[in-house]
Amino acid sequence: MEIERDLSGARRQFEQMFTEYYTELVVYVNNYTGDIPAAEDVVQGMFCDLWDKRETRHAHTNPRGFLFRSARNAVLNYLTRARKITIGISDKLADELLFQDEIEIARRDKMLYALIERLPEQRRRIFKLCFFDELKYAEVAERLGISVNTVKTQMGRAIAGLKESADEFLFLFFIKKIT
Repeated sequence: MEIERDLSGARRQFEQMFTEYYTELVVYVNNYTGDIPAAEDVVQGMFCDLWDKRETRHAHTNPRGFLFRSARNAVLNYLTRARKITIGISDKLADELLFQDEIEIARRDKMLYALIERLPEQRRRIFKLCFFDELKYAEVAERLGISVNTVKTQMGRAIAGLKESADEFLFLFFIKKIT
């Protein structure tokens, strides 16, 4: 019977504190969160935590100061958790986007290589030497025993053929890659 009376008195005292300070604490916490529902959640969580730990908490001579200090600590914990979650999500999203970009680049490369393989043999050989081996037109001409003008003409035809075969976006990707 004595324990019930103590619990009932603690409940009344807690309810009175809640009623008296709740709104003021929400406004205070909202200054940090900028989000009323989040501020309400933080304050409610703080009061739940205080109730759960009521047996280990001692009476305070300044309950208002204690509550605002508790609210400040609760909002700092909330913001830290929210930031970690946001950073974690941002990192995961960035990794996924990079992976998607790598997949897209590989897909485009595969399409470009397929288009290059469709070029006539000499044009393909000239194009690969200029593009992949990064040889100058004069070096390609010397290696293949043809004139520099033939290399220029074949490169122009190769690029025109690729432009015609590829959609505009793929061709722009290709041009960006060779420049």
